[in-house]
Amino acid sequence: MATCTYTVPNLDTSGDNLYGPRICWQAFIDWAWEAFDFDSGDWDDGFGYDEVCNNTQPLSRALSGIYCLTYSSPRFPNESYGGNILEWGCRFARNAIDELDARCGTSSCSPSSCPGSIARTQWGPFTDDLTELYLPFFYNQGVSLRAGTILHESRHADGKGHDSGNNDSSWGYNGAWRWQVCWLSWFAFEGVGASVAMKTQATQRANNIINNNFDTHPGFNV
Repeated sequence: MATCTYTVPNLDTSGDNLYGPRICWQAFIDWAWEAFDFDSGDWDDGFGYDEVCNNTQPLSRALSGIYCLTYSSPRFPNESYGGNILEWGCRFARNAIDELDARCGTSSCSPSSCPGSIARTQWGPFTDDLTELYLPFFYNQGVSLRAGTILHESRHADGKGHDSGNNDSSWGYNGAWRWQVCWLSWFAFEGVGASVAMKTQATQRANNIINNNFDTHPGFNV
């Protein structure tokens, strides 16, 4: 991490001033650490292992995304798959993701297998299943967008890749982009404990995905 450079954005706009104190709760930290299989060796040397409550550091900001993914439904603790994705998204993510690691960037894989720079998930037979989060995840995305990205990656961890490069062919493919849009949309509609700015960011991100990450446009916007 000593070679990583980044700029910390406005902590109010990103939601980190709102969520930072919420994650600074040992019971939550212990639960999330186990649920998403964090490992100290992937979060030390500047990623925040020794400063969990420092909301300018990657670990705190990852935990804020997990907190948002977990507690945003007004019907928590209901996580039934019979409800909407805001209710069960965290349940799915923590069951699908094998381990959550922090990295500076995509140097650990080839450009062809890492078309984006926010996060990457590898899975499959004879593969070390893992999800890596890169600096843009922590510093180019607000808290609600990090939650959406974690859910996106969990869809990959469950074995569903993109079927058209970094895009999904259609809404009906039911891939990671659709899941991300659905979670962001429900968050913007009825997410609790969030700021207006975070909900606005979620709506904008959902529409950006709809307009750019499906070969066939779904025919609607949020």
